Amino acid sequence: MTPWEPVLPPPAVPGGAPGTGRLEPALQWLARCQGAWPPRRPLAAQRVDVEGSSGGSLQSGAARADAAADAGVDLLVVRGSGDQAPGVLVAAVLLDLEPVRAVGTAVTAGWTALTVAVRDGIRTARAHRTDPEALLEATGATAVAELAGLLAQASTRRTPVLLDGSALTAAAALVAGRLAVGAQAWWLAGQSPPNPAARAVHTDLRLAPLLDLRLGLPAGADLAADVLAAATALVDRADG
Repeated sequence: MTPWEPVLPPPAVPGGAPGTGRLEPALQWLARCQGAWPPRRPLAAQRVDVEGSSGGSLQSGAARADAAADAGVDLLVVRGSGDQAPGVLVAAVLLDLEPVRAVGTAVTAGWTALTVAVRDGIRTARAHRTDPEALLEATGATAVAELAGLLAQASTRRTPVLLDGSALTAAAALVAGRLAVGAQAWWLAGQSPPNPAARAVHTDLRLAPLLDLRLGLPAGADLAADVLAAATALVDRADG
């Protein structure tokens, strides 16, 4: 699949929300994506859940983004659920992370299996570090591919996206940002990810989380969507 053209960031809009504290950057982001201040409450938000065992592709993800944009969706809330190993592996390869640094040192259920899977996968996948599409194929990271296609195409269709904290979504964002340069300007991180590799991705892409609740589960996008909607109501009353 031919890489996307570079993506223009949302234009700046006049206006601000004094007194909104840490909500200010998120409100400004939403207003830029919508093209006007004050930002409107998203009325046609759509939640997208991609399973780790998904047999998707860049093309199927892009098609989902096109379908959402054509249907008038004004906010995508994206979640990558299920097996997180492909996401950790892809992020580790692209950011050149050692397995333990990618997985973390806190021994939890499945820690050994995940660390071994990432270690073994890096050995063969590292050769494709400069070619994200080949990397996705070599690792069989179909869920990451589908999410990456979704994120890249959503940005070209000017559809704002809230990201969860999963390693799958983080790895997909890293791939999408390399395929469609500048795409991350259309994304907002819903939470600080629990996985070290995913946190490294957010740092690399300069994605600051709306929520940092130290959640051990990647459920922050849904919570962030509710917070963002409530914040628009506060701003609307203040401006009124």
